[in-house]
Amino acid sequence: MHNIGAKMNFNHLMEDKSLKRRCKSGNGQCYWSPAGNIRSTHGNNVHMTMFCKHCGLREDIFLSKQDYEIQERLILKEIKHVYAR
Repeated sequence: MHNIGAKMNFNHLMEDKSLKRRCKSGNGQCYWSPAGNIRSTHGNNVHMTMFCKHCGLREDIFLSKQDYEIQERLILKEIKHVYAR
């Protein structure tokens, strides 16, 4: 876990191809955080929108219901922080 102002880096939820891409801001790797738009899909999956805190790039990801439930409190806490800005 990386702390920047006590906020968490959610890169561990991203696919490898997204992590290999260089950040457009020039800071190396993107710093991914959930941006809301959480919804359930068929097959017990959860769709979420993520954004890079450095360059603003957005990307949609799918998590299994179990993976989402493990991270749910942290995800919702981070989304509240994003909308509080």
